[in-house]
Amino acid sequence: MKFGFKHLMLTSALVGVLAPVASAQDNPFLRGRHIAVTERSQPEYDPEPIQAGSFQIRSNVLAAAEYTDNVFGQPDNTVEDTIIRIRPEIVAYSTWSVHALSAGAVIDHREFSSEDSETTTDYNLFVAGRLDATRNFQFTGNVSGGQNTEARYEPAGLGAPEPARNKNVGADIGASYRSDRLLLQGTVGTRNNDYQNYYAQRDMTETYVGGRVSYAISPDVAIFADIRQSDFEYDNSIVNRDGSQTNLRAGVSFELAAPFRGEISAGQVTDERDAPGIDDAESFSLDASVQWFPTQLTTVTFRGFNGITDPGIPEALSANTQRYSLRADHELLRNVLLFGEFGFGNYEFNAAQGFPLYAREDKFTDAALGAAYKLNKHAHLEFGYRMHATETSGSFNYDTDQNLFSVGVRVFP
Repeated sequence: MKFGFKHLMLTSALVGVLAPVASAQDNPFLRGRHIAVTERSQPEYDPEPIQAGSFQIRSNVLAAAEYTDNVFGQPDNTVEDTIIRIRPEIVAYSTWSVHALSAGAVIDHREFSSEDSETTTDYNLFVAGRLDATRNFQFTGNVSGGQNTEARYEPAGLGAPEPARNKNVGADIGASYRSDRLLLQGTVGTRNNDYQNYYAQRDMTETYVGGRVSYAISPDVAIFADIRQSDFEYDNSIVNRDGSQTNLRAGVSFELAAPFRGEISAGQVTDERDAPGIDDAESFSLDASVQWFPTQLTTVTFRGFNGITDPGIPEALSANTQRYSLRADHELLRNVLLFGEFGFGNYEFNAAQGFPLYAREDKFTDAALGAAYKLNKHAHLEFGYRMHATETSGSFNYDTDQNLFSVGVRVFP
């Protein structure tokens, strides 16, 4: 989990491209009646985009100083350090009446003062488009790539000699058709992860296909069923990790006059591996995101996940994973935003071929607090604190915790 203020320009631009073309009044699948605190328009403090023909461009640069009391995520003999973080971001998106195109890039550099081995430069790029064949029939496409570094407290990073860094590239195409109360959606795509050095055994290519059928029983509520089939092929694994995963769920999407909005789905996920003698892993599947708007100045968000994930360690093929979080955003003043968040979860590992006695469970807790002070349209101050704690049991014992403090300024050119 990553906690912080939601300056998600890349994500917002992508959602805008993939969203159906229609207003909430004539499309029962759009949700926009309630406005979250982080989405509220504040003209006197919101940065204005640059107009470039039929495109708008938004950009910002975050410069921050951070302090951590446990650089390597160790259970004892911890090492502290200060970090200088520079994070520029830019996105451009079309303002056409039909079709849509957007592109963006973000670079995230974290320079450790003493522990040079932990210094990272991550980046992400994307191009996304939508072709409106008719008002109700659309095609979408998305290409993305980048380099990401996992936190030291992730399962694969505990006790490892270096942080996990991977270069990734992915692409997908999709189609959707809407007719009155019925919405049909389909996607096919691929994703490749290329890990470095110690983590090369995690190199993997995933191909997937998914579909969803939704039916609006009212302008505020829609029910749906979806399926996703993924195939995994690993390049350098020391054990046979190739296999597939099938996730089948049914759920409901809603935005009620009572101040609630969200989507909840549940079903079953099955993880099948090609290695002989390995039983299929099955789990209850849950994906939930619900927002409550007690007032116009406060938004409370609950997120929940239950499923099967890849923990990235050679001894385990997969992990039954649970993650839950509760976040509150509050507008104290027009230019002062506060947030608090708490999360918890666990990983129950499923042993890989050659490790029949491997039994491990990781439990984790996250907490975060933050504030943003908007000076004007061109500069916002940000303050944050984050805590993470992990308790492990079974074949691997490595309890650890980490505290991170940050202060920074986000500049909007």
